Amino acid sequence: MNNLQKNSKLLLYGQALSFMGDYCVLPALLILSTYYHDYWVTSGVIIVRSIPMVIQPFLGVLIDRFSRLKIMFWTDILRGLIFLSVTLLPKGEYPSFFLLLLLLSYGSGVFFNPARLAIMSSLGDDIKTVNTLFAKATTLCVIAGALIGAGFLALGSVKSAVAFNALTYFSSAIFISRMKIRSEVSLKQDNNKIFSSFKLGIKEIRNNQFVLNAVLTMMIMSLLCGVVYSYFPIVSEFIGEGQIGNFILTVTIGLGGFLGTHLVNKWGFNSDKGLIYFVILSLTSLCVFMYSPSFIVAFIAAIGLFIALEYGEVLAKIKVQENSGNEIQGRIFAVSEALIGLAISIGSILVNITNTITIMGLIIFSMLGLFVHTKLVNKLYVSTSNDKFSNLV
Repeated sequence: MNNLQKNSKLLLYGQALSFMGDYCVLPALLILSTYYHDYWVTSGVIIVRSIPMVIQPFLGVLIDRFSRLKIMFWTDILRGLIFLSVTLLPKGEYPSFFLLLLLLSYGSGVFFNPARLAIMSSLGDDIKTVNTLFAKATTLCVIAGALIGAGFLALGSVKSAVAFNALTYFSSAIFISRMKIRSEVSLKQDNNKIFSSFKLGIKEIRNNQFVLNAVLTMMIMSLLCGVVYSYFPIVSEFIGEGQIGNFILTVTIGLGGFLGTHLVNKWGFNSDKGLIYFVILSLTSLCVFMYSPSFIVAFIAAIGLFIALEYGEVLAKIKVQENSGNEIQGRIFAVSEALIGLAISIGSILVNITNTITIMGLIIFSMLGLFVHTKLVNKLYVSTSNDKFSNLV
């Protein structure tokens, strides 16, 4: 850490704080949504948080025409101001305005990540270290943010968690303003190129069975995430009306993610054993989480679910990286990012239009379909590997 350049440190500090705020405010927003006594508002929180991901892949050309540092700075300032505005809304009033403010905040946020990724290319030799440190800090930030939010709620003010998130955006903007990038490459591309690139990504997903399986995995896991997030307020009611359970359940995201990353090597990458464990743990954990009347049991089940989801996410990304050309991977992930946003949104509204049994049936059907497809792809992987070995011999 001490060997990092100033720009790298500033970016890392700012992003760590911002990420902590994200997972402090998520359960807080879910709690605020319950004051409207309309579960569509709760689903709306998840939708407006996820749906902007659909347009993010198309923003690269636009972002490349401006200073990335300025985009990051003003995006953070705007998001901070919007979340401060949320704290001024009376609880349980103006639901449309509540969701509109959140949509504006998360909508403006889609400009930030592409700009950040472009800036990281200017960090030189530090880029690998920054990525590694950020990955390690992610789970800690999730846990820390949730615990900070729980502390605010215990003190009697859930809106303080929202204000804290605004403060992290302002702090991130300060760190960004102190960064000095000598030159930023401006790419004056034709707007039509981004759509052509998107189509190329879709074509690769459709024709490459390994990549298709990876994208299907990410979509189904995102569907599960949308369902789980929508059930956070329901499960939280098991330990009282204070809704502190939303913050406690958010901790499971960090704990599960931390444990899940350590199971990848143990369970295997393209193994039937890992596939079976992944499917069984996902379905069992989700079922227990949705049906258990005990908060402690639901908490443990949520950890199990996020362990499985983290394992699946790592495998999906590796499958894309190992089975597609480097020059096409950005386009594949761009398409998958859009599909992930849609899947999370769909998962979050199911609780409003059907019952738990039907939701669980849909998830089981989806997971079994993924199981069959992955098993076939794993078999193809073994066959391909054997052919390569034979050719070498």
